Amino acid sequence: MGAITGTNQVLTEFGGDYRIHVIYATVASASDTITLTSAAHNISTIQAIIGGEIRSGMGANFATLQITFSGLVITVASFNAAGAAATTFGAVTVTLIGN
Repeated sequence: MGAITGTNQVLTEFGGDYRIHVIYATVASASDTITLTSAAHNISTIQAIIGGEIRSGMGANFATLQITFSGLVITVASFNAAGAAATTFGAVTVTLIGN
């Protein structure tokens, strides 16, 4: 499971209780999951993943991300430069932005 290394709630102009959250996580496998909880992360529903970026560890063996979610579980699939599953995860961290 992806280890969450920090979250940041950004207040926005959205109506109601919608907020943008920035989540930092360390990826440990080619298809890793990040599980959020309402109590720990102040998130009750994910409406969308706006974007994601590789913060560190990018290279030929870890080149791109594909991010999906279901409920409060985010799946981060990672791929190498040739499009196959990523094979290197030593210090790979990602940033996910969603509301």
